[in-house]
Parts: sequence; C-alpha cells; structure tokens
Amino acid sequence: MVETRDISPGYLTTPPTVARLFNEETTVEREIIEHLQTPALGWTYHSREQVAGLRPDEREVLLLPLLREKLKALNPVILTDEARVDAIIIKLRACRDNRQWLAWLQNGVNYQFDPSEKAKDVRLIHFDDLDANEWWVTNQFPVEGNSSRRPDMVLLINGIPVVVIEAKTASRNKPDWREGAKQLGMYSAEIDQLFYTNAYGVGVNETRMMYGVPGRRLQFWLQWRDPWPHGIDEFDEMKVSLYGLFDRANMLDFIRHFIVFMTKDGKTDKVVVRYQQYLAVKDILGRATDMTLPPEKRRGLIWHTQGSGKTLTMIYAARSLWEDPKLNQPTVILLVDREQLGNQMDRELMATGTENVHVAASKRDLEAKLAGDYRGVILTTVHLFEGMPKYITKQRQNVIVMADEAHRTQERELGTYMRAAVDGASLFGFTGTPIEKDDHNTPVAWGQVKDDGTIERYMGRPYTVTDALRDGVVKPIHWQPRKTDWQLYGAKLDLAFKREFGHLPEAEQNRLVSQSSTLDVLLKLPKRIEQIVDDAVIHFNEHVRPNGFKAMLVCKDKETVRLYTEALRARLGGEAVMAVISEAPKDDPDAVKALYLGEVKRKKLLNEFLIPVQSEMPEHQDKELRKVELLVVCDMLLTGFDAPILQALYLDKNLRDHGLLQTIARVNRPYNELKGQGLVLDYYGIFDHLNEALNYRPEELGDIAFPFERIREHFRRQFDSLWALFPEETVPRDGSHSAFIAAMKILRDGEGAEKTFDTGYRNLRVLYEALQPDEQLRDYVRPYAWLTKLYMLYRKKFYPDAALEATEEDAARTRELIRQHIDVEELEKAFPTYVLDEHFLTKLRDKKPDAKALDIEAMLTAELRVRLDQDETFRPLSEKLQRIIDEKRAGTLAGIALIEELESLTEAVRSAVEESKRPIGQQLALKIKARNVALTETQAAEVAAAILDEADKHCFSGWWNVSSIDPELSKALLLLVAGRFSAMGLLAGDVMEFIGQLVQVLKRKQYKPGSKDA
Repeated sequence: MVETRDISPGYLTTPPTVARLFNEETTVEREIIEHLQTPALGWTYHSREQVAGLRPDEREVLLLPLLREKLKALNPVILTDEARVDAIIIKLRACRDNRQWLAWLQNGVNYQFDPSEKAKDVRLIHFDDLDANEWWVTNQFPVEGNSSRRPDMVLLINGIPVVVIEAKTASRNKPDWREGAKQLGMYSAEIDQLFYTNAYGVGVNETRMMYGVPGRRLQFWLQWRDPWPHGIDEFDEMKVSLYGLFDRANMLDFIRHFIVFMTKDGKTDKVVVRYQQYLAVKDILGRATDMTLPPEKRRGLIWHTQGSGKTLTMIYAARSLWEDPKLNQPTVILLVDREQLGNQMDRELMATGTENVHVAASKRDLEAKLAGDYRGVILTTVHLFEGMPKYITKQRQNVIVMADEAHRTQERELGTYMRAAVDGASLFGFTGTPIEKDDHNTPVAWGQVKDDGTIERYMGRPYTVTDALRDGVVKPIHWQPRKTDWQLYGAKLDLAFKREFGHLPEAEQNRLVSQSSTLDVLLKLPKRIEQIVDDAVIHFNEHVRPNGFKAMLVCKDKETVRLYTEALRARLGGEAVMAVISEAPKDDPDAVKALYLGEVKRKKLLNEFLIPVQSEMPEHQDKELRKVELLVVCDMLLTGFDAPILQALYLDKNLRDHGLLQTIARVNRPYNELKGQGLVLDYYGIFDHLNEALNYRPEELGDIAFPFERIREHFRRQFDSLWALFPEETVPRDGSHSAFIAAMKILRDGEGAEKTFDTGYRNLRVLYEALQPDEQLRDYVRPYAWLTKLYMLYRKKFYPDAALEATEEDAARTRELIRQHIDVEELEKAFPTYVLDEHFLTKLRDKKPDAKALDIEAMLTAELRVRLDQDETFRPLSEKLQRIIDEKRAGTLAGIALIEELESLTEAVRSAVEESKRPIGQQLALKIKARNVALTETQAAEVAAAILDEADKHCFSGWWNVSSIDPELSKALLLLVAGRFSAMGLLAGDVMEFIGQLVQVLKRKQYKPGSKDA
C-alpha cells in the first residue's frame, strides 16, 4: 500500500503569521501569499514544515496523503477501497509527461480496475465546485533532483503542484522577473519532477508579474492585463495579473480549455492562453450559450490585430463550446474564405490535438454533414456554401459559426448562402483589419443588433496594434523608402513614365500604353527590376542574412514574380530563392508554369522555411528547403502565413486598407532577442501616403508602422543614456584598465545603474544590428565598441560563467566589431578570472584599492548567488555582503575600511565553502574540537561518530523541514553528550548553544540515516 499520513485538522495546525516567515528580500513572496489568502481568491497558506509532513522525501512533489483523501472524496463510487486508490496513485507517480498529466487533470485518469469492468474516469479535480478542491499555497518548497533546489512559491490543487512562482526584488540592482523566469527554466531541468504537473510558471517582482512555460524563450512570457472577474485598478499591474491569473475559477478554466500542445516539424511546444484570447472566448460563450437570446443577439465581431493569435483564439473557443453542457454537443463551424487559410487552420487544429474535427472536402461533403446533424467541429471555406439550401441545419440554436478574416468571409452571394443555410445559428467574426465602407462593412455583417436597432461595432475591447506592441505579442514594423525614383504610387507613376519614355514620339508612347497599362510597362521594365533587385540583395546580405533571418518580396502579378525570381536567383543562387504562386494551368504561360511547386512541395516549403538555414539540429539536416531564404509572391502568403523568422518585406505592389495591413504584418512576429523589429522596404511609394492608403480611424488602429529613421533616433537616445552613465571626468575613454574599473565601480555603486546598463546595452545591441552598416553610425562605432567591451567585462566579472568572447547572443555585426576592435586574449590577461581559494586574496595584493574592492565584491556576489540557492546557511553571509554594499553606496564605508570588511567576509565565505565540502563526520569533529581544544582528533572523531549513530535513530528524508524534529533531536544529543562523554569537557557554559550547532550541521548537510560519508 502507498504510504499514508494523518491529515486531520489536528495535524494541520493554524498556520504561523505569514509576515514572520520573511525577511527584507522576500517581501514579494509575502505580498503574493497575503493576496492569495484573501476571500476574493480563496487559497490557503501552509508552511513548508506542514507540507514536508505530507511528503515521504524531497524527491516526491505530490502531497500523497492529501491527494489520497481528495481522490476518495471526488470518486466515491469508483474508488471503493484503498487498493483502487493505490492503483491510481501508482499510475500518477509513474507519469513523467506534462502533456499526459494535464490531460488527466482535464479529463480524469481512465483506468480499468478489473477485467470484468469497463474502464472508468477517475477525476483529479472537481471543475464544477471550486470548494470541493483543496487550494494550497506554500513557500520555500525544497525539491531534491539532479540538484537540490527550493522554489519560492508553489500552488497546489488537491496536493498536485500546478504553478511554480519565482520572485525577485526589483530594488536589488539587476534582478527582475526575467531572472525568476530564467531560474524556472533551470529548475525545469534540475528538478523536472516538479514540472510534470505544471500548468505554467510565473516570474515576478514588486511591479510586474509575467507567466509562461518554464524553459521557453523569454519573449514568449506574457503579462496578464485583466483582473476579471475582480475590480482592480489597472495601474497596479502586478495586482491585476495576480488576481486574473490566480482566480480559482479562471485557473480551472485555463487547465481545462486554454493550455494546448502544438506539434510542428516533429517539435512539440506548450502554449498558454493570452488574456485577450481568454476574454474573447468568454464573451463568445456568454452569448452562444444563452438560448433565451434571439439569433441577432447571439452575434459579435472580435477585432484582434494581426499577429495576436486569432487562429488559436478560435481553437480555444471551439474546445470550450464543444464541452459546454448548455449547448448539448453543438456543431461548431470554423469558416475561412481561402484554401491556404484553411490549410493553416487545419494545421493548427491538428497540431493542438483538437478532437471531433472534420475538414469539409467538397460542397456535397459539407451539405451531407450539416444535413446529417453532425456534432463536432467542421472546418470549411465560405465557397463551399455556394448554392447551399436554406435551413439545412434545421434552425438549430446550438450551431455556432466562427469566421476567420471576417472582413472577407461575409459579403455578397457567398455570405448570403451561408447565413440562410445556418439560420438560427450564433455568428462570430474575427478580424485584424475590419472594413467599414458603404458596400463592405464588417461590423454590419457580424455585429450584434442592439436594443435600439443600431449595430454593435465590436464585441469587447478591440486588441489593437498598440496593445500588441505593449504586450510584446508583435514587433514594431519600420518602413524605409527605397529607390524613390522608381516609386509608382499616385502622381509618381506619370512622372516615371515621362522620365523613361518622354523622349519617344507621342505615337510610340501611346503604342506602349495600348499594349499594356502604364503601370505594367513600368513595373516590368527590365531596368527597374534590375535596380530594385540590386538594392534588395545588398540590403538582404547586409542586414537580414547575417543574423539568420529571412525575407519576402511582394510584387504585382505572376509575371512580375517570374521576373523578380530570375533576377534574384542570378544574384543569391537558385536554392536561396523560391516563388510561391497560385496555379492556373489553363491561363498561365509556360514561363510562369515553370515556377509551379505543386501542393505537396508548397506545403513542405512553407514548413521548412521556418527553420534557420544554419540549423545544426539533426532532425533538420534532411530538410533541404530550409535553405530557401527569400520568397517571391504576389497574392499567396499575404494573409495567414505565420513565419517568425521573416524579418524583411520588400514591397513593390499597390496595396491598400486591410490588404496592406495584412501584408506588412507578415514581419511583425517575435522570433528571438535579435529581432527587434520587422522591416518593410517600400519600392512602390505607398508609405509616403500611408493615411491615404488606410481607411481607418487612427485612434483605433494605433501605430501600424514607423519610419526607419525612428530606429536611428532610438539608437541615438539609447546610446546617449548609456554614455551618460559614465562621466568622462571620472571614466576616461582611453581604454585603460583603470577606466574600466572606474566604470564598473559606477555600475555597482550607482543606484539602479547596473540594471539600467544591462537592459540598455541589450536594447542598443538589437538597434545596432538593425542599422549597421549605416554611414550615419560611423561616429558611433568606436564608442559602441567601448560599451561592448565594458559589457563583456561586467558580465564576466559578476557572472563568471559568461564567456569573455563573441557569442551567438552578440549577433553578426557585434561579433564582427568584437573581432575588429577588442583583443579578447589581452582582456583576459588584464581582467583574469579568479577562483575563491586560499590564494585568492594573495593574488589581489598588489592591485589598487578600487580594483581590489571590485574584484572581491564581484567574486563574493557570484559565489554567494550560487551557494545561497543551494544552502540556506549562506544567507547571513549574503546579507552581510549586501550591508557592506549598502554602506559603501551611502558613503559610510570606503577605502581601507571597505577592503578590510570585504577581506574578512571573503575568509568567512571561503571557510564556509570549505566546511560545506567536508564529510559530515569531519564537520562535527571540528565543532567538537572547537568546544574543547584539549581533545585529540581521535576523541573528537569518536564523539562525532556517536552523534551520527544517534541521529540515525531520529532523522529521515526531509526531517530538516519539520520543525518538531529539532527539539527531539537536540534532547537526544544532549543526553548522549551528558551520558557517554561527560568527562570530555563539552558541557561547560551554554551547552544548548553547542548542541544547536551540532543540529545545524546535520540540517545543513541534510543528513540522512546511513550517509555518514556525505
């Protein structure tokens, strides 16, 4: 039988006052736990001592006795005896797969207890009754894995850990939520068993809380910006996130419907819902499930900007609608208006493992499904509704239509056929680019009819480009006019024609125009194509390709695609450039047909295009189409093609309104830290007349694109702010050793300087990569090299694991600059890496005071950062270092006195490190001999061995987290010393202080019976 322990009310005594459990560095923990315990959120705090009593050892993260009791309470008819409970617990403990665990949390564990019985679902959570579950929060939760770690906070439902929170104090120089998120990524590898059951992780400081999947890149971590259903001041960002993420009903909803696993190219990624997606789905459910409303009230238009995850929002909604009992197994129709969008939605649905999905193959297939009362999700295009009979769904109310790109899936005959066929259904449209014209109006087509007869424009609050930029969901788009003498927008068309052909007789000019339009003549002019391609290739080679990004060229039609493809291939090579066009064999000339890929190859290309050309991953080596770096298109891929690796779009097509917005949004997807923005190189001349090309209200649309000059302005401002951190009268720019010591002293002594420099330099590096090579940056290159050198030294000094060399993180242009301007070997000699050993201070003997103090502080900071994460006994030393730093900054500690304090602390830390490495018997013997120096080493070892023998009788795995063990163990050791060793002089003075020291040694080493050599 699986071990059980008493979890009766008598065992779980009243928790201690939370405030007593924290020191100055853990105020974030205290605030979060206090909020979680409010009636509004309803979590219960349990100390780590109480929680430890429910764990057989620190490798086990499930609270087994609590889980056992909840399993029996939630499944009284199924789990009729302890053997059945044991069977489920054994199955749970054996599972190491997060996807499987979340499926069990959502649907229960399907288990056949006896061959004569059918398999039954054993539920782990009660989704319909919040109070039927146990909602626990604990802090400083020790876990033994590949390393010993202690996450700051863990949230558990029914004894199952579902959220891990790592808190950082923003006022402490550099640490912020990112440090917490990075630490969770490290934990997910080192104590992976804590993350088998994990829903999501949280990194937080006093002002901001971010959530995400531990181990994923930080750009995929997001801020929850809505406290629904609680009323919280929107300016209190951390509290807004706290109440939105940890509302108990919200959390159950997240676990049940809003965490998906997406498999693409053989790689599976976990995705957690964004707040705007969640709120949109709740709005849809609120209307679609209210059968008292007439059809015109069960409608709505959701405006979420391009790149904000509309496709996934529709999938979340489909899953939630399907499982809502009020809808009684509905028919959910996901409507797209173009085949390629259908392919994308198809891939997304299949990638998330969404069940009960049917992809309509033809008009006849769709009609048969709808007429046959199909229940589940149907994916179809609006074109398959053409000619569909009226009322084919028999005016059922539990039919829900959700249309992607609703600004196109609506008008004229196709929209009329669709609405007549599903009369009585709920209708919801999604758009990132709504159209509001007299003959084409997205809100009119999809909006709810209000009581006064007017049309609701949007359901909920639009999620605009400004919102998406603020949240980091998309990257800003910067545009740059290129080859302006060849731009053809508006009046420039006639000017260009006159320039190129004005010398010809008027009859010859008329003949050219009669054969084709003026626009076509100029667009396809070989001279123009050649000059634009030359410019695009230079830009691609200098700005896009070096950092592993890719690009797309958009032009007017298939013939223009052919011309550009041939010219680009001549310069970049055949395998680097690929055209993607629709195929119409009856209409296209042979030269265009030569570009055909066929459906299979096209799909393969679009999947492999997402892979970096230089990828060294074994599973990518047979993906030859990953070597395609530049796509040439005219109509395809302008919508629905989600390729984060795309950074640059070369635009030579007259686009307007929603078409322009959708096209340029291809380059706004986040990819990595180096992709600070998407770039649009405008060869047609649209962006000089952007307001004319877009028929939207500016206050609603937000800033869709910025002039490229803004990047230069941003670079200059960012550079100036960093440069000003180091006044030249204090920090000369002569490259000397003393100058860099002075600069690093400013970073350590100035309030907030270190964090400002670390964040600011990383931002400056991204901007430098976007601009360089740039003639206007010429005067900044050497100063930027100086800042780069300082950043390398700062990272190496205070984060010794960092490499003192150019890394992939530095990006192509910065790596080149490091090679040209920074002698890394010389730098290593001037600023060597030290080891904290008995020779450390000796090596610093001849250094100047400032340099010496900086080296000692850097060493202690790095050493204690690592040690404190593993051993709580280093905390007093860490706090002493912080006090020294605070006094230094306040000006009350300097010069020789400062160095003496640091040297003293260095010896204390070194001794603590050395002591922590000794076997526990030796550590105890040292304490014993210090108590009575007259004892021989043999006598001290004899006492130490006896102490370990006695400890074996009282200790067990995890005992060091159970406060009730200390008095029991102390009493046993006192009786041992007073009885067997009374003649050894160990009882003089404060004997309990001495016994306490022995107990602390046992706790620090986390002594387990039989581990005497540890």
